[in-house]
Amino acid sequence: MQKLRVIQGYTGDIAQHQIRVITACPSMEIVGAYVHHEEKKGLDAGVIAGIDPLGVRATTDLDEILSLDADCVLYNPPMERYDEIIPMLASGKNVVSIMAGWNPKKRSCFPEIAAACEAGQSSLYGTGLNPGLSYELALLGSSICTDIDSITIKTCEPQASLSEVFLQMFGFGKTEEELAEGPAGVYAIFARTLQQETDLLCEELGLPHDGSDFSYEFEPATRDYEDKIVVRKGTMAGLLVKASTTLAGAPVATIELRFLLGTEFVREGWLEGGPSQGWIEVDVRGTPGSRLTHDIYSERDVIGTWSTGTKAINALPFVCAAKPGLLSPLDLPLGRMLKLSS
Repeated sequence: MQKLRVIQGYTGDIAQHQIRVITACPSMEIVGAYVHHEEKKGLDAGVIAGIDPLGVRATTDLDEILSLDADCVLYNPPMERYDEIIPMLASGKNVVSIMAGWNPKKRSCFPEIAAACEAGQSSLYGTGLNPGLSYELALLGSSICTDIDSITIKTCEPQASLSEVFLQMFGFGKTEEELAEGPAGVYAIFARTLQQETDLLCEELGLPHDGSDFSYEFEPATRDYEDKIVVRKGTMAGLLVKASTTLAGAPVATIELRFLLGTEFVREGWLEGGPSQGWIEVDVRGTPGSRLTHDIYSERDVIGTWSTGTKAINALPFVCAAKPGLLSPLDLPLGRMLKLSS
């Protein structure tokens, strides 16, 4: 059986885990690595991932990536970047991304995305934890209902799974005045990604909708924090982002994300609106109501990084075998663990 040929797009923490897993998988191989930092240019993908060299040199040249013979790009940008995804699709490469591809039909570039999939006979799929797993859990919860009024997805993610880059980009450790001037635009971009998932839930389940809503709020630190970054008491230690697809102004499908440095750095009351247990709760209001909770556990500080990256890897064989075009979880078999070499 021929191995799936995979290009690793971006090479941060999640991608480095993906490189290690794919290298250990007998049915896949890394054939390219696309980086954006000049200091990584020319480095071996294996060395970047902390393993033996693979004979694959990282490049900052998109044209070089497009010229490679590959089945798929594992694409991990910090935000949606369709200016890179579209030519990847047009060159005949499927794209699986943890930060794009869930439901970009409202984006102005969607006709170009569809045309690129047609030209390259390729597919685009977005997956991960949230969006990603949370959406699939919502579909599972809805499968016992005869009618549905609304769906709410809540997550609560402590700093153990948040990178230093994430904490800085989203404004942790900043004062209220600094936050008002800076990260709000990042939150809005993030919300647009979340609303792709809430829109998709409404579309897949036939829930009427006509609008969207987005809000965010900060939680000040109750004490100083000095670990991945420095956060002083009174500056931001928690962030709640909420995105909804609405009908006549009322939420129909909602995602709430709580990010925090740790429970000891925020007020207990701020956490009361989060999941009742675990890191995620999906509440489907209907006949009957359906509530699912999910937790991820590990002795190592890798929970969010490894889980997100692994979920994308496990989707690769199914995406590469799927019909061309934009894919949702309903277009694919249930993702499951790949067999790795010993």
